[in-house]
Amino acid sequence: MCGTENPHGLGVEFTDDGERIYSELNPREWQQGWPGVLHGGIVTAVLDETIGRVAFLHDRWVQTAKLSVRFVRPAPLDKVLLATGELVRDARRLMEMKGTLVNKETGELLASAEGTFVRLPDAARDELVKRLGGDFAAWEEWLSATRGLPQL
Repeated sequence: MCGTENPHGLGVEFTDDGERIYSELNPREWQQGWPGVLHGGIVTAVLDETIGRVAFLHDRWVQTAKLSVRFVRPAPLDKVLLATGELVRDARRLMEMKGTLVNKETGELLASAEGTFVRLPDAARDELVKRLGGDFAAWEEWLSATRGLPQL
C-alpha cells in the first residue's frame, strides 16, 4: 500500500490541509474483487492508511488497534476515488480517527471507517525510520514540508 516507489504498492499519494488527510486512487482491473468492483480489502487498506496518517498532523506515529469499515456501495474501477481522514478524539496514547471513501466525480459515498490507533513508542518509531533507510530528523523535515499542500 505504502510508498510511490513500491512496485507492488497502490501508488497512493497523501496530502493534507493541516486538519485532514486526503488520498486518491484510480483502481484498475487487477485490483478487483467482483468484476468491475474494487476489492474490499483494498478499500479497507486505503481507509486504514488514510485515517492512520492523521496522526502525523499531531506529531505522532501510530499503529492500528481497531478498525471498523462500513461498505455503502461498490467502489467502481477506472474512476478516481477520494479518501479523507480526520481526528475524532485524542487521548494521548490512543487516537480515534474516521474517514470516508467517495467517488470523486459524483461525491457518492462508497465506504466509511472508524479506527482506534495506539501511539508507537519513540524507540520503535526511530527503529522503523532507520529500517526504512532514513533518520527521524529527515522524516520530520519531510512531514513539515508536505503539510498544508492543496487539497486533492
